[in-house]
Amino acid sequence: MKKQARYFNEHLPPMLAQLSAGQPKDFSAGIIRRINKYWQLSLNVICDSLYQLRGLQLSEDEQHRILLLSIFGPLYDDLFDDHILSYEQLDAFTRQPEKHIPQSFEEHVVKEVYLQLLLLSPDREKVIAHLHEVFVWQQASLKQMSPDVSEADLYEITYKKSYYSILLYYSILDHYPAVAVQKMLYPMAGLLQLTNDAFDVYKDVHSGIYTIPNLYRNFERLQQHFMGAVAEFNHYLAQLPFTQPAKAFYSITMHALHGMGCIAMEQLQANTRGVASMAELASLGRKALVCDMDSLSQQIKWVKQVKYLVNYRQPVHAAAAAAPAL
Repeated sequence: MKKQARYFNEHLPPMLAQLSAGQPKDFSAGIIRRINKYWQLSLNVICDSLYQLRGLQLSEDEQHRILLLSIFGPLYDDLFDDHILSYEQLDAFTRQPEKHIPQSFEEHVVKEVYLQLLLLSPDREKVIAHLHEVFVWQQASLKQMSPDVSEADLYEITYKKSYYSILLYYSILDHYPAVAVQKMLYPMAGLLQLTNDAFDVYKDVHSGIYTIPNLYRNFERLQQHFMGAVAEFNHYLAQLPFTQPAKAFYSITMHALHGMGCIAMEQLQANTRGVASMAELASLGRKALVCDMDSLSQQIKWVKQVKYLVNYRQPVHAAAAAAPAL
């Protein structure tokens, strides 16, 4: 991590200086922190872990593209979330960035980074296609602002928003994953997002964002769904033609995150018994809704949970586990 921090601190500042040259605005400390979070997640969890599984090593050029996309990600989200561009404008920009005329600092940076990524990536059209899928599911996630959103819609949004974001990162690398790997990635993407939602209940409930954990609060059913996805992930990982040590290492890496999701859901189930509304949920407070992983007892529980997930098996139905057609 020290080596990674040196890379980030050495490579990011000149990139940001180049992108902000001649602009009336600069990158805030908050944006830089968000870029760092995107980068840590994309480098360690998404890109490098899959490359290690496949017996590959990220090149310097690929690491440069990962950092570029980590700059792009939070700023592209802001174009959407802060209504800097209308949905029609963002759709057009995503498909044909060369034609877009920036009207703000954020638009200028996003366009410049996007054009660099399209130039440097091995398959320009694949990058555009996956970014457009990310846009489509970001737009679909607006349903999460309404308490009337169905549980089925929430699951679909949860999975596909995460899945296409992951594929976007792979589209900028030299070695795009094969179909068999994509089948494994689909349940993994859902598990990562469900874990994130379980940890973000306190934040989401105070932001008016509806997710599976905070709106439906049926944690027994959620845990059954979660473990079904764990079984799918383990099933497809076991079938891949990579070395057993590499698959074991990858399984532990990913289930380390999923294990935290299990612990967060158990805590929510215990602390939200009898809660009948979002208002009651919000009144519980931060301590009841935020899962603290810093204590020794929690970390011991976490290790045991990861071991359980790594070895978890149950019958998998191919139709339920199939990733969307690409």
